[in-house]
Amino acid sequence: MLELPAHLCKKSTQAIHIVALPLSFFAFMLIYRPFRVDETMLLGNFSFGVNLTLISCILLGATALMRLLFYLLRRRIDRLTYLFWVLLEMVVSTFFVALYAWLMERMVDPYFWVVARVLRWIIPVMILPYTMITLSLLLVAQYRSRAAEPEEFKLRFYDERKNLKLVVAASSVLYIAAEENYINVHYDDGGELRNYLVRASMRSIEELCASGGLLRCHRSYYLNPLRVKVLRKEREGAIFAELDQPNAKDVPVTKRYYEQVAAAI
Repeated sequence: MLELPAHLCKKSTQAIHIVALPLSFFAFMLIYRPFRVDETMLLGNFSFGVNLTLISCILLGATALMRLLFYLLRRRIDRLTYLFWVLLEMVVSTFFVALYAWLMERMVDPYFWVVARVLRWIIPVMILPYTMITLSLLLVAQYRSRAAEPEEFKLRFYDERKNLKLVVAASSVLYIAAEENYINVHYDDGGELRNYLVRASMRSIEELCASGGLLRCHRSYYLNPLRVKVLRKEREGAIFAELDQPNAKDVPVTKRYYEQVAAAI
């Protein structure tokens, strides 16, 4: 079963449907007057405008009733069922509007003839606002979910002259190794192992690594504990961290930092 998106089940969403659908119907009919409804809506002694207003109020009541039932049954409705529910709402609205038209015409024609006549213009006109409301709610929900996602922390590496050389997501960094007057940043780029040399000292990046969650594991290495697959001790006493990137080499871990690294992975 394809679960119905949460944004379609909220109380605010039902309120939007209850208000927007009748208003959309009223505005569309008033402006475009399709299917010669200006003649069809001359019911009783009322003008087109009065009948349109009353029919819009009937749609408001019918939509409110159906949306209340939908909210009560929302946990039992999946995406496919929701499509049938929308169709059912339009049909129920048609029956109420047809009942009004039938009574205003003094029940001259059979009721279901009036239903068929009303159905021909209710459903085509109502499909558009239903579609627009659903798509709008979906876009708003996607925008809010993206806005709620925390921005991934980026590590910014500067050289000894304070020139920005590399910006990389902290989660992508595997380890950083000291190489004479340089640091070599080894990182995962979409599954590819890459490295970048920056003329800087290990001391100068100490605070940066701490803010990005990287740990000192050796006098010449910083390590990302979240990328450690295995931390093992060799028979000779040497300790190595095996990373989750297949092409990355094992990173040495000294006894001084072993407990700290072990607790973080």
